[in-house]
Amino acid sequence: MAYPLFLFALICVYIALIVSMRRWKNPKMIDLVFAAVIFLPYATELFIVYSDVGFYDWNFRNVLPTANVSPFMFSITPLTVLLPENIRKRLLLLFSLLSVGMLLSTTFNCIYNTVISYRFHFHFALDYISHAALSLWGVYAVRCNRVKLEPRSCIISGSIIFGVAALMLILNLIFDTAFFGLSLNGKHNIYNVVITDVSLLSVLIYFVGLVGVLFMGFYYNKLLELAKTKEKVTVTS
Repeated sequence: MAYPLFLFALICVYIALIVSMRRWKNPKMIDLVFAAVIFLPYATELFIVYSDVGFYDWNFRNVLPTANVSPFMFSITPLTVLLPENIRKRLLLLFSLLSVGMLLSTTFNCIYNTVISYRFHFHFALDYISHAALSLWGVYAVRCNRVKLEPRSCIISGSIIFGVAALMLILNLIFDTAFFGLSLNGKHNIYNVVITDVSLLSVLIYFVGLVGVLFMGFYYNKLLELAKTKEKVTVTS
């Protein structure tokens, strides 16, 4: 019962925050809160893993953030609050484009662990909270007019994640790691799911899937913008 209740609570909180976020003030403080809610669960997860394995079995390359599928979230999100506003807007727009992917990742993983694995681990829940928080941060940026969903800006911001993924792929080749679940060294999986044994095809599927996620995020936030416009018309009337 743990995962269904957790997922239900998380979705309720997610919807409630979307409804209320237009009244939020102090953007810099809100950015700081989002960055903390995303980063601290990962830091806690890192501590839990270290506590479980102990000092002598500790291999940093095989735990967070090096082997985790979300090194982007672990490193970029806390840095976002320190960057100049023009760069921060690029990242916030990227978070908006990734919002659906983050939400679906949380939902499907909860369902998988409920229906198939029948297991609940606290550090899994921490990972889901971070993903949901990044999704909310992206939605907040759109609903509160921090960013605009203009095609040119979306292309520039979306290219950031492709650059990060390409960098991770290069690091995987050099250090035999699996950043983003991408590897050309015999571990041909996407987020720990083996789709094909052909490494280059696996990479191609990943990048095509990433394009799909960005498009879904664009239209998801466009719908939220449309809902925001209708809210204004209703209030004016």
